[in-house]
Amino acid sequence: SSVKFSYSRTRQSIHALSNSASLSPTDTWRISNSHLLPQVADQFSLGYYRNFLRNRLEASVETYYKTLDNLVDFKVGSEFLLNRFIEQAVLQGPGKSYGVELSIQKKGKLNGWINYAYARTFIKLDGNFSEEIINRGNYFPTAYDKPHTFNLVANYKLTRRFSCSINATYNTGRPVTVPESIYSFMGFENLNYSDRNQYRIPDYFRVDLGLNLEGNHKVSKLSHSFWSLSIYNLLGRDNPYSVFFDVKNGKANGYQLIIFGNPIPTLSYNFKF
Repeated sequence: SSVKFSYSRTRQSIHALSNSASLSPTDTWRISNSHLLPQVADQFSLGYYRNFLRNRLEASVETYYKTLDNLVDFKVGSEFLLNRFIEQAVLQGPGKSYGVELSIQKKGKLNGWINYAYARTFIKLDGNFSEEIINRGNYFPTAYDKPHTFNLVANYKLTRRFSCSINATYNTGRPVTVPESIYSFMGFENLNYSDRNQYRIPDYFRVDLGLNLEGNHKVSKLSHSFWSLSIYNLLGRDNPYSVFFDVKNGKANGYQLIIFGNPIPTLSYNFKF
């Protein structure tokens, strides 16, 4: 068993600017300049690790806390697409992140690992002008705040040539800002939105299956090959990529953009010399 403690300071001078309320979110990248300061993070972490059953089973628990400066978000009503002066549309403020991670890994005929993480990330935007104050100057979840993440990877060798694997992943849906009401003013219909990132899109869950058939294991062969059959999104779950809204006849309608909502099989033949 072992106990590990670490501290790190990192600086990031390239920024991904994203307005996640759009139909298909696209990131705009900018490097730091006099108007866009580098992001700085200080992280403390503490972990406990232990091996069981003659090192066939490894378990660990680790917790961390991170302080952040100059996190990037956008002003209300800003547009990123084709904006030549995008620095005028972004805001920077302090942030914090913390969480705990649990992991169990197994070796042997049945091998794989299970990971679970509880992680939160918040940002605070409180400036001198009204357009620089988001959510009344309080901390709120960032666009990539996903509290719960679970991953399972399992491999089982049925015979010397045939093996199968399964992969399952789950995570909380990312935060999103949605319209809560609609009103008319001077003949135009307007949406009244919630606080920034107050709601979330549906949770993400996916299961993948893989089957592998190897050739014979003769050492003197010129090449070694195997067939692989994999099925992506085995359960055919509709995991939304993003959500968007449209106003029709005085009503705000919500829609989900879904990519790969059906099982996708793949058959491949691999060989190596």
